[in-house]
Amino acid sequence: MAQIDLEFLKKLYAEFSNKKETTSAADKIQPLPFNMADEDQRREMWTETGNLLFKQGSVAAFTLAGGQGSRLGFDGPKGAYDFGLPSHATLFRLQARRLMNLGAKAGKPIPWAIMTSPLNHSETIQHFEDHSYFGYNRDYIRFFEQGMLCALRPDGTPLTDENGDYVEAPDGNGGCFRALAKSGTLAWFIEKGVRFVFLCNIDNALVKMADPTFIGALAGSGLPCAAKVVHKKNAAEKVGIFASKNGKPAVLEYSDVSDELRNKTNADGSLQFDGGNTGMYVFRIDSLRKIASQELPWHAARKTVSGVADCWKFEQFLLDAFPFLGKIFLFGVEREDEFAPVKNATGNDSPESACKMLGNLHRYWLEQAKVKLKAGKLYEISPRLTYAGENLSQEVFDRELGRGIFEF
Repeated sequence: MAQIDLEFLKKLYAEFSNKKETTSAADKIQPLPFNMADEDQRREMWTETGNLLFKQGSVAAFTLAGGQGSRLGFDGPKGAYDFGLPSHATLFRLQARRLMNLGAKAGKPIPWAIMTSPLNHSETIQHFEDHSYFGYNRDYIRFFEQGMLCALRPDGTPLTDENGDYVEAPDGNGGCFRALAKSGTLAWFIEKGVRFVFLCNIDNALVKMADPTFIGALAGSGLPCAAKVVHKKNAAEKVGIFASKNGKPAVLEYSDVSDELRNKTNADGSLQFDGGNTGMYVFRIDSLRKIASQELPWHAARKTVSGVADCWKFEQFLLDAFPFLGKIFLFGVEREDEFAPVKNATGNDSPESACKMLGNLHRYWLEQAKVKLKAGKLYEISPRLTYAGENLSQEVFDRELGRGIFEF
């Protein structure tokens, strides 16, 4: 039987079982405005700064990939899921190749950390081995597992299975900071001279891995961290939004925002509470060290676990890092360019919608390059050819069609 910290679990149970519901009416909630990066006059300077940092070897990437593809009908790590592109690229392959494109431009590989879970760790590594790590330099990639915490029965005693083994559950995405340090990966980053770490989830098909402009924006701001945000589709869209809560940056979940605040508009009719969270962030390395050494708040949920109803599960949330750090740089982007989640089997945020968004974006890149295209066709362009639409031409299109550029 695995060892667990019974005293720590007792402490959490005592804290949450006696916790009373508290009102948030006293919280001071204010909008946290942002500018669209494409329209910012500093964009060119940010890009130059970011590219310089890459050449110095000062940037790393960190992917959270502990999830399974069960909601998609896929039995395996979500990152290994072929979500329908003509090339059959998985989410892992797309992220790897985008980082390799940046590394080639910088003249050196980019350190890449991938956090798995005990549920998919061996399968994730096997996926990379089966595909020769997609050509990625193996000395610059590390896998490690996120932490687990034993679930508790309704009475606060540890939950065990029929074999008497403790039933554990992931400790939440906020545990990524502790796992990064505990695994030695944070020290690995520091040894390699990393100063900025791009962090994202695995399930965004359009994620611009370690975007140099994004990195440069944080570097020039002097702030501890940055987040990419998108305008909400409308007031009713169920997405977490960045706001100021009691003077500190926070992400407010849809259910935590009143109708009054949700629908509040500026003089020009735009939403005051905008800034949808995309799950793409950059942290200074010192910020990661600070978070890893200071425990984030714990949260409790009552769920059915292993057939036992109303069990206690404890988690930490990544979003609690932002009020802890105190300040943040919000970097506005267009969702059509960078945000295509693969979460649901059908409908919104599905493989079908993600493929369509990627195809539309890549068609736009080709149109901007004055390439002659078939009407109504969508296109997939390999990240080895372009990172964000650069280096495309009619000559490249004719040469790569069916090899690095695909119609669908």
